[in-house]
Amino acid sequence: MDAADLDVWILAGQSNMQGYGLLAGALPPDERVWNFTSAGRWEIAEEPLQRLWESYTPVHIDYYRQVFPQCAGKTDEECAREEAERRVVGAGLGISFGSAMAEGLGRPVGLIPCAHGGSSLEDWTPARKGEGGSSLYGAMLDRVRRAGGRLRGLLWYQGESDATPELAPTYARRLDAWIAAARADLGRPDLPVLAVQLARYQAGPGNPANPGWDEVREAIASLPARVAHTWATSAIDLGLDDPIHLSAGSLIRLGKRLARLALHSIRHPDRAAGPRVARLEYDHAPPGTGLGVVRAICDGLEGGWAPSDNLSGFSVHTPDGQPHPRLHVFNASVSAAAPDTIRLGLSAQATEPLAIAYGLGLSPHCALADRADMPLCAFKPRRVSIG
Repeated sequence: MDAADLDVWILAGQSNMQGYGLLAGALPPDERVWNFTSAGRWEIAEEPLQRLWESYTPVHIDYYRQVFPQCAGKTDEECAREEAERRVVGAGLGISFGSAMAEGLGRPVGLIPCAHGGSSLEDWTPARKGEGGSSLYGAMLDRVRRAGGRLRGLLWYQGESDATPELAPTYARRLDAWIAAARADLGRPDLPVLAVQLARYQAGPGNPANPGWDEVREAIASLPARVAHTWATSAIDLGLDDPIHLSAGSLIRLGKRLARLALHSIRHPDRAAGPRVARLEYDHAPPGTGLGVVRAICDGLEGGWAPSDNLSGFSVHTPDGQPHPRLHVFNASVSAAAPDTIRLGLSAQATEPLAIAYGLGLSPHCALADRADMPLCAFKPRRVSIG
């Protein structure tokens, strides 16, 4: 394959972009989808896409040697061979994404995986560009230059390592700056960037609250409103293969979601894509019930929401974002008569402004997706006026 014939996409971020799904559930190779391997060669994509002990860029092996002390005294080749012998995880979203793109555009697709599990946004800092392949950012730039092809965009799935009280409040600002730097260094000021909102994290009994997780999810969901030529989707409704990593089947679904956004970015670069709540409206329930109703009117849907009842994930808050002391959502539903609207039944009438949120917490139960399997992104409390 001549690289010049490939539509090329960068895959950057941490472990869920690298791919930690069980290989038993991985997709087979697709001759239309090519992978720029860790060793720096174009090959038909086969899971796992990243075999980091084989990397020609030192940063990945340097990080591995920090977290795998059992490899001390062994060569990189020995470590690569031992990993291959015991490997059971490594399925990702790349082949699914590439196959859907090749199907949609009728052209072969090239993937340039650059992700590294556990990496923070600081690990990706452009300030280390001068270190070349000894930094994640420099390695990404080097791989893009070596790979060639027609660069079409960048897929970003990262943020788990930044979902802390200290780092999360600045994540949106830092991500915006990172995108600007990457576009400048790649010579593409309008390069499409497609970001994934964090999936669930099943931390343990009770899943203790972690506002940092909500903050990073909000930063991803609001990215298209802050930065031109960016799009976002969510993994919050998808299944896991371990407490924090998406399953192979979920990654296949996520790859298709990203392909929908990518195709949209090519065909309609100035339009938003994917479901979002356009506005929240308060109404009273039928007289005599003493109940309240909030309607979430959505746009960006493909085929509308499927009629459904007992939808989970919505919560009621005070305007300053605190849990509401009196109101809660007792039912959320979609009717066939209004497929763009989610009806939230409130436990009592509201007498003053309130706020509605979706998907708060480490492991919320969220399942809203439209008929094209595009999900509603989680969002922090949004104000609803009364009257």
